[in-house]
Amino acid sequence: MMAVVQPLGDSAAIINWPDANDEEAAEQVASLSRELRDHWQESFEAVVPAFASVTLHYSPLKFSWSQIDEQIRIAMECSRVETPAESRHHEIPVCYASEFVPDLDIVATAHGLTVQQVIALHSEAQYTVRMIGFSPGFPYLSGLPKQLATPRRSTPRLKVPAGAVAIGGRQTGIYSLETPGGWHIIGRTPVAMFRPDLNPPCLLRAGDRVSFVPMSVDGFYNTRESL
Repeated sequence: MMAVVQPLGDSAAIINWPDANDEEAAEQVASLSRELRDHWQESFEAVVPAFASVTLHYSPLKFSWSQIDEQIRIAMECSRVETPAESRHHEIPVCYASEFVPDLDIVATAHGLTVQQVIALHSEAQYTVRMIGFSPGFPYLSGLPKQLATPRRSTPRLKVPAGAVAIGGRQTGIYSLETPGGWHIIGRTPVAMFRPDLNPPCLLRAGDRVSFVPMSVDGFYNTRESL
């Protein structure tokens, strides 16, 4: 499984694995990102993992492209022999009550399921954070059951509340801020994905594992007040 290393402008590089399947790409991205963050901080100003690629930002005033290319290839060799680190696991409470889920009925009807079946399928699955993007702290999660894969809404909403748990295609995600959005909303969590007052400000990071735990409406409001 060969990696392709290419310049991205004059101050960044991108590494991807074009022949890897979804699971292999996730493993390569997580392994290389960990190696670069742990051992190459003097060379790279930012490490940005995505679904099947890693983007590295560096200073062209400090390093030439040939130097960066060499350092990336050394880092990739090191990441191949590194013992895999245990990923973090988060249990995220989610309320699937009707007042929070404008699209739950739509998803259920589209797949010939009951609302309770959708909730069970969604909350019993195990997810992996593939990348953070769209807005600060928004996690793109793989692992959505095939029965729940639903195309995005034909008309996006102008406002989706922070904490909305939604489905977009074969992924699920959590809106970290109130933003426009076109994913189908099927739940809501009181847990903040993005807290600019904390370090790090994002609760989740690429490679983390996530489970959703159903909660009541009272539990939602009590938890939100306590955070």
